[in-house]
Amino acid sequence: MPRKRLTLIELVAEGRFDPSNHRHRRALDESGPLTDPELEAVRESVVFLRGARGGRVRAAEELQRFANAARKH
Repeated sequence: MPRKRLTLIELVAEGRFDPSNHRHRRALDESGPLTDPELEAVRESVVFLRGARGGRVRAAEELQRFANAARKH
C-alpha cells in the first residue's frame, strides 16, 4: 500500500519539516501558496532557486531558512 502523500501545510503545522527528507522537499515543491506571508516568501524563493540553473547552493540555504521558519510557527 502506498504511503499517504505529505502536504506542506501539515508539515509546518506539526513543526516537522525536514529539508533532508525527499518527501518533505516534494511537498514544498508541489504546495500551493501558504497563508503565512513570511513562510510563503521563503517557499517561493526555494521553489524558484531549485528550478534555476546554477542555484543549487543558494536553494539549499533557502531550504534551511524555510525549515527554521517552519519550526517557529
